[in-house]
Amino acid sequence: MTTTATKAPEAATTRWGAILAVGFAQLVVAGGMSTLAVALPAIRTDFAVTEAATAWVLLSYALPVGAVAIAAGRLADRADLRAVSVFSMAALVVGSVAAALAPTFGLLLAARAFAGLLGGLLFGMTGRIIVTSAAASQRGRAMSAIALMMTVGGMGMVGVGGFLIAAFDWRGLFWVLAAMSAIALVALAVTVPSNGTGLPRPDRALLVDTATSGGAIAAFLLAFEYLDTAPWIALGALASSLVLGTVWVRQKSSAPTVALLRSPQVSGALLSLTLMSGVGGLLNFSLPFLLTDVQEVRPELVSTVMLTFIGGVAVMTPVSGWLADRFGAGRVSLAGAGLVVMGVVPLLFVDGDTGLWDLGTRIALLGLAFGVFNSPMNAHLLAAAPAEQSGTAGAFMATTRTIGTSLGPVLAALAWGLGATAVDGYRLSAWTVAALLLLGAALQVTTKPWRTPVPATA
Repeated sequence: MTTTATKAPEAATTRWGAILAVGFAQLVVAGGMSTLAVALPAIRTDFAVTEAATAWVLLSYALPVGAVAIAAGRLADRADLRAVSVFSMAALVVGSVAAALAPTFGLLLAARAFAGLLGGLLFGMTGRIIVTSAAASQRGRAMSAIALMMTVGGMGMVGVGGFLIAAFDWRGLFWVLAAMSAIALVALAVTVPSNGTGLPRPDRALLVDTATSGGAIAAFLLAFEYLDTAPWIALGALASSLVLGTVWVRQKSSAPTVALLRSPQVSGALLSLTLMSGVGGLLNFSLPFLLTDVQEVRPELVSTVMLTFIGGVAVMTPVSGWLADRFGAGRVSLAGAGLVVMGVVPLLFVDGDTGLWDLGTRIALLGLAFGVFNSPMNAHLLAAAPAEQSGTAGAFMATTRTIGTSLGPVLAALAWGLGATAVDGYRLSAWTVAALLLLGAALQVTTKPWRTPVPATA
């Protein structure tokens, strides 16, 4: 395998089959994380493990997915996209089948880690596939199509998960994931363009890149998991992340990636995306705890109220894709960031007396605003990177979103603990998330997204 990126022409026309195939494949990879949350109680009972141990059913998958993203993105910039993406889905089929058949808890975790490590390669392929399959004039709509599939499909998978467990136990979820992975494999094999080189042969540079960049990201994400319960472990993980990140930056093979990150437009946009993704702190921690602990709402009603955010995102995502192609992805994403900041304001003044309809409406408005921001921001980031580094840019987008969605709930939980009452805790956590969003929008302004992006020099 060579160590330099190959210059590839951008797509002149859009291959919608490839766009839909990669969107479905992303849905399957992401579903391996979100859908399994409902299966944890059953897994705990079957293997007689603790609640804390079952968290590793999610972590053993999520950490490798995050760890492999940057290396996979760089690989995408010089590899056969069809071969690697098909290989990724094949590994997810094998990992899902192994998990479904796992006789012990340890083997279940090993199967999950295998599926996350190799199945997660797909996230690194996505940016490159979009650039090579979607015409620049339709890239906003291509991004919105993928985002819409993941939003609506992810909502459906979480909903169906409970029914599958009731009918087939938790192993049935893995069989369904295996079947969906096989469908995604065929779709990618038929639609994604190939350069005929096949799978690359791993070399020392790729292995070192994966170990250092991947280790740094995995340690950083792990620190969030223990920041509240085991701060010394979190501190050690953060120190390890810093050391590994320093080693990665100093590698000669990392020079093109470091140069990309030094572009003010790219780095500013990535930081903005990280902070804006912190909205998950409000959605995944503050509001559910307010509904449960203060308003004493039943779990099924909590889920229903929170789904209004997803509904808002789903409604606005196709519109934002068209707007991005019509007026420029940077301009639309900046407007979306401003709308998100305005959309969070009504949620700052929620209390124990706020009705469910009122609260659901406020959450839906925030979802509509986030739908304006999300897809155009991704398209804007891809436009700011050279075409030959689109895989790397796409991988950084996935990584920063993961970090942001992890950071938001942690900061919200810490702020909640400072409140004298549950309502005070909610207010503090909501204001903390709002501050993240405001800073994210301000950072985006500094990148001057209303200008036509000039791709950074690799």
